[in-house]
Amino acid sequence: MDNFKEQLVTVENKTAYKISTIFMYVFAVMAFLFFVIQNLIFGIIFALAAGFLFYFKRYLYTEFEYSITNGEIDIDKILEMKSRKRIISFNMKDVELLAPIDSDIYKGYSSKPSEKVPAIPSGNSDRAFSAVISQGGKKLQVIFAPNEEFVKLCFLYNPKAVKKNN
Repeated sequence: MDNFKEQLVTVENKTAYKISTIFMYVFAVMAFLFFVIQNLIFGIIFALAAGFLFYFKRYLYTEFEYSITNGEIDIDKILEMKSRKRIISFNMKDVELLAPIDSDIYKGYSSKPSEKVPAIPSGNSDRAFSAVISQGGKKLQVIFAPNEEFVKLCFLYNPKAVKKNN
């Protein structure tokens, strides 16, 4: 029987995204009005500001999806609920340590790699975990926020590496 679990971690504070969207529309209307009254310089400035906000606001609404299928973990980054990009894929057998970042086990772990792959939305209040992965001679840390059920499935595939408590 296949073991499969999917978890979506969303943005908790959407205020910055909403404000930037409002300003994007305001700047676009202002650009249109300045183009209508033949003031090209201010029209171009407001159009550039609206274009910048159109591009920038998608990074303010970043979600992450974690999925585990028979010990294979995939982490995807979802921008503005529209575009999806695979950040990393690894097997639980390659994990040396999976522990909460605030735990003594993680803090006392001596061979933490300096390369970190953040996979947690800003402002997220869930408990953050670090997975120290060794793949093909390369070591890195993945910082993410799995729920308890996800951690239990990880424990099934590598019980020595998964530390659930402090």
